[in-house]
Amino acid sequence: MLTDEAGSKLGRRIVDARSRKSWSLAEVSRRTGLSRAYINAIEHGRTRRPGADALQRLEDVLGPLLQGSSMPADIPDGLRRVAEERRIPTSEVQVLAGLRVAGKAPVSAQRWRFIYDAILASESLDGGSE
Repeated sequence: MLTDEAGSKLGRRIVDARSRKSWSLAEVSRRTGLSRAYINAIEHGRTRRPGADALQRLEDVLGPLLQGSSMPADIPDGLRRVAEERRIPTSEVQVLAGLRVAGKAPVSAQRWRFIYDAILASESLDGGSE
């Protein structure tokens, strides 16, 4: 169970992560499958016991939120740097780590930034629908 202080810190981290991505509560709700009301309650410290599943869903889309959240050891250094600076969720980093182009994995942080930015830019090609 989170203490009042830990719950408050978690709420601030969620708000900060949402703000960095310019996402509304509705967008986080859509991406996580959690209700807007529940996310809002966590953000404002009105719930002291968000479940492990809820926390994992939030971290999957917003990045690490709790102390001790860490990246798997087998992530290439260049990708690790980009993931930390961009706060890319661990689940996305793991998918990116499996990427191969002409049989080779990207190495440099610069190339990983380019690839990640291209993927983000390509979201508009889907017209907002999945």
